[in-house]
Amino acid sequence: MAHPSPATESATPRLDVLPALDGLRAVAAGLVVLTHAAFLTGFGTSAGLPGHLLARGDFGVAIFFALSGFLLHRGLTAHAHGSGVDLLGYAARRFARIVPAYWVALAAVVIAADPGLRAWFLTGLGLHIYVPDVNIPSFGQSWSVATEVSFYIALPFVVLLLNRLRRRGAARPLVALVVLALITSLLPVFTGPAEFGVELLVERWLPWRAPHFLVGMIFAEALLVPDHPISRALSRLARDPVGCLALAGAAYLASTTPVAGSLTLEPAHGATLLMRTGLSTVVAACVLLPLTLGSPSWWSHVLSHPIVRWVGVVSFGLFLWHLPVFTALYAVSGAQFFRGGLAPLLAIGVPISLLLAFLSHQFVELPSSRLAARLTAHRRQRREGHHSDDREAKRPLEERSTE
Repeated sequence: MAHPSPATESATPRLDVLPALDGLRAVAAGLVVLTHAAFLTGFGTSAGLPGHLLARGDFGVAIFFALSGFLLHRGLTAHAHGSGVDLLGYAARRFARIVPAYWVALAAVVIAADPGLRAWFLTGLGLHIYVPDVNIPSFGQSWSVATEVSFYIALPFVVLLLNRLRRRGAARPLVALVVLALITSLLPVFTGPAEFGVELLVERWLPWRAPHFLVGMIFAEALLVPDHPISRALSRLARDPVGCLALAGAAYLASTTPVAGSLTLEPAHGATLLMRTGLSTVVAACVLLPLTLGSPSWWSHVLSHPIVRWVGVVSFGLFLWHLPVFTALYAVSGAQFFRGGLAPLLAIGVPISLLLAFLSHQFVELPSSRLAARLTAHRRQRREGHHSDDREAKRPLEERSTE
């Protein structure tokens, strides 16, 4: 990585590789896997506090969103300061990173379950979260991919607006993001009585999930203005990983109580959704903060362990494949849903899901990402009129934690 000059260092995001973030992806994926296993077996609502803790593992999605907010905002802001992350390259990498693996997993589900052309088409385009009554049960987790893609589309425009603010003061984008996070966190108040249908879909749309992305963006922006009071306050918190994780744990525990609504698929609304969104945002922020604004600690060392990082590297495939695998195991075994069997479901389903995730990473995600990197590197070379090296195209995806 090229080190910024003293003149630009304070205005350029720190784009060093953060291996612990791969480990945090593993934590997020693990939570999602556990919550789906708890739901399918009925463990989440029948096993007291342990079940309730697993049932709220959907907070792993909030962690994924916060990671995306930090990494992608950091990368695009670096482009704005001339460090070489162009917008077309960003779009190509995002497409290559997400869409091929998503389509492969969806194709397998469609072949096995035959959900119908309408559901296949809308889910394939990520439009199913905007249309009621479109659901492929064994691919239900795909809603968050659609939400993530909507963030990918919105982010460049947000960065352009923030850069206009930056010309009037280096700290203005940070303040604007904090204000935006506070405003969007209040959106659940305007979500009326919920039924399975439009109201359930609304809470999956980007504006309602924006606080999760925005906390990551705030951390990335705080790196640019370390002397701002908000940045200093965040840095003080980040230097205490035990305190951060204790706060995350308290928020997570609170989310298992009625204050955050049902532990089933029953949609939340109003004050209940407000509490659930707020608590999930606190959890995501507190587990991410020490890794981005803090110093190396036991928390970052644990998440940087090679095994944990490996799970994080293949976490997108694990996220895509675990629910189809769980559903297939029920179909093959003849077992009934909601009748127990958490341990065997995890013991058999997780290794199979990890194997499929590894295959997806090796034969779908890596080749498509490398192709996108080569194409964007070639485009950059043609634009610059000389042959710069293409190390970015050759560098393995798992070594890149800047986007």
